[in-house]
Amino acid sequence: MRNFSLRLLCLRLFCLTAILCGAASAQTAVDGVLRDATGKAVAGATVILQRAEGSFAQQSSSDALGKFHFAAVEAGAYSLKTEASDFYSASYDFVLRARRPLSLTVELQPKESVQQTVEVKAGYMTIDPEKTGSSYTFTQQDLERLPDPLTDSTNSLVNNLMPGASDSHDNFLAVRGTEFSLHEFINGVSFLDNTQPQFSPGTSPQIFETVDLMTGGFTPEYGNRFGGVLDITTRSGTDLGGHGDVNFRGATVDNYDLNADYGGQAGRLGYYVFVDGFTSGRFLDPPEPHELYDFGKGSRATMQLDWRAGNSDSVKLLLLGGGDNFQQPNIADDQEVGRDAQRHLRQQTAILTWLHTFSPESLISTSLYERIGSDRVLPTTDPITPFSTASRSPLTLGIKSDVSHYWHGNFLKAGVDLVRLREDESFFFDSRGDPDLFPSFGGGLLGGQASAYIQDHFSPVRNLTVDLGLRYDYFDLVGTAVQTSPRVGLAYHFTKINSVLHAAYNRYFSPPPIEYSLLASFIGNNAVDPGQRVGNVRAYTQNYFEAGWAQELHPRISLEINAYLHTGHNSFENHEISISRIFVPINFHTARSEGAELVLNMRQLEKFGISGRLQYALAKTYFYGPITGGFAGDEPLEPGERVVPAFEQTHTGTAQIFYHNRWRGLWAGSALRYGSGTIIEGGARLPQHFTSDLVAGINVWDAEPRRLDMEFDVTNVSNSIYQIAKESDEIPIQYAPSRTVGGSLKFHF
Repeated sequence: MRNFSLRLLCLRLFCLTAILCGAASAQTAVDGVLRDATGKAVAGATVILQRAEGSFAQQSSSDALGKFHFAAVEAGAYSLKTEASDFYSASYDFVLRARRPLSLTVELQPKESVQQTVEVKAGYMTIDPEKTGSSYTFTQQDLERLPDPLTDSTNSLVNNLMPGASDSHDNFLAVRGTEFSLHEFINGVSFLDNTQPQFSPGTSPQIFETVDLMTGGFTPEYGNRFGGVLDITTRSGTDLGGHGDVNFRGATVDNYDLNADYGGQAGRLGYYVFVDGFTSGRFLDPPEPHELYDFGKGSRATMQLDWRAGNSDSVKLLLLGGGDNFQQPNIADDQEVGRDAQRHLRQQTAILTWLHTFSPESLISTSLYERIGSDRVLPTTDPITPFSTASRSPLTLGIKSDVSHYWHGNFLKAGVDLVRLREDESFFFDSRGDPDLFPSFGGGLLGGQASAYIQDHFSPVRNLTVDLGLRYDYFDLVGTAVQTSPRVGLAYHFTKINSVLHAAYNRYFSPPPIEYSLLASFIGNNAVDPGQRVGNVRAYTQNYFEAGWAQELHPRISLEINAYLHTGHNSFENHEISISRIFVPINFHTARSEGAELVLNMRQLEKFGISGRLQYALAKTYFYGPITGGFAGDEPLEPGERVVPAFEQTHTGTAQIFYHNRWRGLWAGSALRYGSGTIIEGGARLPQHFTSDLVAGINVWDAEPRRLDMEFDVTNVSNSIYQIAKESDEIPIQYAPSRTVGGSLKFHF
């Protein structure tokens, strides 16, 4: 009966989308107006939108009002160039965010006013005048300029570049009061899977064309998770022109990585391939200052095919696959008796996207997507320590369609996302001495999710931008949850001082975590202790408020300050079953999180060769009892009783500073991290910590297009092996990585 109801709802949502097609909007678009110094429109000018790297270009012309428009533009770094009679040519550089339209105003200089230049640099967009939330966009070129240790995984990337991100227990990462962060939105498609190392092989940042690190102010097309979203667009062979890279990195503690990529174009078909293999002697955060039984290895591969049929249709196929085999780290006592538990993860993803342009103002994008995975927790072979085994076999099948339309300055967009879920899980635990409090489990469920949204991006008055929309979510797996979520965001651009004031209110709906949700709900209904029978894992609903200020301090230096407050019901946290290394979700009745963040960003100053970034975050998070779903554990909470979650860290800060010299591409720099310490639930706060990394690089051979670059890294220079977090009295503390010394060779061809 439940499955029939879901199918009926999906049919209704599909019909709703068809009705909305007549009034929907541009997906990623660039428009603008050309003016002279007096504000008069410049008509008949040629406008060229050129990819910063690659052959992609579009051409348009300004109308009688000086306006121009480009539809169906991929995210990335661009240069907008203009040519008009009686005016000098001008260029304007900017980064276009995924699925976020952008409006530009370009002032042209008459020829008689400029005597010494042929092209006028109209400017670089240091701050986004239409951004109604908090997010930070990095292009492939930005990522390539960062040291390898900062970009070897999405965890490393977020930990260093997303304000407020902090390490939590057992390799989880917390952002803005939630441990279920790092939600990936890949080429417009999102999955419920948690991408952190305990559950997924992850995605390599090397395949990113752009990544938007989003922390607040989400438009209705974003759903499922909101702690920290990575909106990713992947690389295309059409931009690489038959070139690629081979990279090798080696460092102490058995850290090795060999990867290669290549891309090109054959006729209308673009192709891109990436392969990667890696090892680490410290795969997970260990429960001892030094690694004991902590080796892991993995591999990842990506292929993307892009096919363009004329100017109206394009098809993109993205294939992702990966797997990890790693040991479960030991405490000293377990190491002595030979504990040898392991874990094997596998995951494959496919996304097929068709984009059809009806006109310069209207288009439709439809994606079919699939993800299948497996998680096997292999038990120890020793006869003494606790014995645990578990497995998961998740499957996701979905279709998503978005219709976009540009109408009189309104970027209208509507869409529907229909998902079919299958979750199979098993679990067995033997404590080897203590009474067994966890019944064994094996079973599976079919369920799904149906979502629909409509949104508008517009400017009702000059310099004011509004994001307004509504989202509907229906989720059905271990239980059924439904919510309609209004969202509104405002941004006002103070043009004279080039600053932006923004504010947003969002209503959020987060389905229950998919990982071991069946097991958590089974324990929540069948625990040996009746006091721990709190029911199924539940969806998390939130009210989210945010306000911020962005200021251009210099044409390449910006300052952003954001503050947020969110409250909600049935907040999530990961909870380990005894010392089984099985992490299951738990719900708390209510939660409250508030904080403020500061980001100072300095793009490279060409005169000095210096670039850098400084981030600071102040945060406070509280959970309130009672426990309302999932695995309650042996620490029940009374109604209204307040606890500070184990991931909460009041003060965090990161900084990077780099120097680049034109001689042989020489560069050097440092990355710094600070944390005031997480708290032991119901106990004291762990000590504060500070670490620093050093890096240097040089070009050792250059024969364009071939070149060889070398990089040298030292991470955690002071060897500060600090205590990261401790979930509960039963679970041991995890320790930070020790110092590593290493380097890499990068061959570009």
